[in-house]
Amino acid sequence: MVIANKTGMRSPCAIANALDILGDRWTLLIIRDLMFTNRREFGHFLNAGEGISTNILTERLGRLQCNNIVSKQPNPGHGRKFVYELTDAGLKLAPAVLEFALWGRENIEGAFVPPSILGLITEDRQALLDKVYRREPLVELEL
Repeated sequence: MVIANKTGMRSPCAIANALDILGDRWTLLIIRDLMFTNRREFGHFLNAGEGISTNILTERLGRLQCNNIVSKQPNPGHGRKFVYELTDAGLKLAPAVLEFALWGRENIEGAFVPPSILGLITEDRQALLDKVYRREPLVELEL
């Protein structure tokens, strides 16, 4: 499936177009949480400790949905809440996100990758990717 760039194409450059959709701090942190943790609800992202505001979170989730990177479904356990998950297109970001994490750890003093993820990245990357593609959280957080 090809994602239609709903933000309007300024250039035919693939990197420029990807950055139009993904290229800000908050968007990548939402993707990180959906990819590696058990955060799935609006409140989980809001209370993640990163300091995102409600209006920014709403806008970023909407942009990710509009561009078919994230889906929003009713929460089966609570009729008034929703759960978010990465679509197949969103899951395809996993190799790039892993490389981004490794780059940060190797080049920015004090940058951290959880040991459970780092071990899989360095020892069995395919097993890590398989878990991500099966939507298994690699880090279970107290929510």
